[in-house]
Amino acid sequence: MADCKHECCGAAEKVWLPYEFEGRSRGLKPHSYCIHCGVVKIPSKSKKAKRMGYYTNILPRLGITKVQIRLIAKELERMNFDDVNSMTRKQQERLFIRAVKKHSKVREDTIRAFL
Repeated sequence: MADCKHECCGAAEKVWLPYEFEGRSRGLKPHSYCIHCGVVKIPSKSKKAKRMGYYTNILPRLGITKVQIRLIAKELERMNFDDVNSMTRKQQERLFIRAVKKHSKVREDTIRAFL
């Protein structure tokens, strides 16, 4: 899935799945999916996910060393963090905070202040 060049299905092939807006369930909505790997695309109304570079550029401002940055980046890569089609920004932030805390002593509130 990490190397997939996502290609969305046609409008007629969309699948009906539950969705949330502003943290509340809003029923069912048609979702596109990749015809190659099957990953379901996150609806655009969700807070759009960012590329991994956005998060790795935050790390030096947190006082993270180069070695720690490398460890955090490798961990995020293993989680398929950069696939903005299948992840929301909220999910990315949660995973990013967990990875930073695992490899440093930076507090969660400090990390959140830079997001």
